[in-house]
Order: sequence, then C-alpha cells, then structure tokens
Amino acid sequence: MNAPDPTAPTPTPRSHTLRRTVFGLYALALLIATHWPQLTITGPVERTDLFIHTGAFGVWTMLLIACSFFGRALCARNVLISGALGLVYAPLDELSQSLPILNRVAAIDDALANILGVLLASAGALVLGRVLRARVRRR
Repeated sequence: MNAPDPTAPTPTPRSHTLRRTVFGLYALALLIATHWPQLTITGPVERTDLFIHTGAFGVWTMLLIACSFFGRALCARNVLISGALGLVYAPLDELSQSLPILNRVAAIDDALANILGVLLASAGALVLGRVLRARVRRR
C-alpha cells in the first residue's frame, strides 16, 4: 500500500472548489462546442479536428484528475477512476452528436481521437505521480 506523499500539500476546500468549478466550466464549454450545430473546422493540416479532439479530451481528463474526486490528484486510484470515466464519456459525447436536431455527424475516428486524449492524459498523470513519489522517497 502506498503511503500518502507527506510533502504534498493537503488540498483545501477552497482549492477543491476552484478546481471543480474550472472543470465544470470547461466540461460545459466542451459539451457546447462538440454539439454546436453544423460546426466545421478547417486548419493547416488535413483532419485538424482530430488533433483538437485529442487535446480537448486530454484537457478534460487532466482537469477531472485535478478535481481529486477519488483521492489525491496524482494517486493511482484517482487517475485510474478519472480515466475510466473519461473512457466512458468520450465516445458517448461523440455518439450523442448523431442526434438529428444537431445536424452533425458522429464519426468513429473522432471518438477514437477523444479516447486517445483521455489515455494520454491518464498515462501522463500516472507517470508524473510515480516520478513525484519517487523523488519524495529519495529525500
């Protein structure tokens, strides 16, 4: 069993509130952006939208992890549960775009880009958590 990092600051209710508010606002903005009717994205490379999907869901996941809903932000439990939630939400967000009223198209490659963003953010948080814990143990 991993002992909590004794050097990690204990999150205050105020910092929890701030992080959770930022996540909520970002999640709402992402939901609106991904469901905006007839939205088209053009960019300097073909399928620029796939890079945007990956980055947007990576940020969504990092912000969810920072909320510390399931333990300290970078503890494996919090990262894994947050990542699992992202893996459920990311394709559902894409699937819900197929609602006729939105006049949008749900695409498998968009859903896979969403999932890639979740996986990259989760993997990065796991690695960062391990590195930080190893530094503390060396002291």
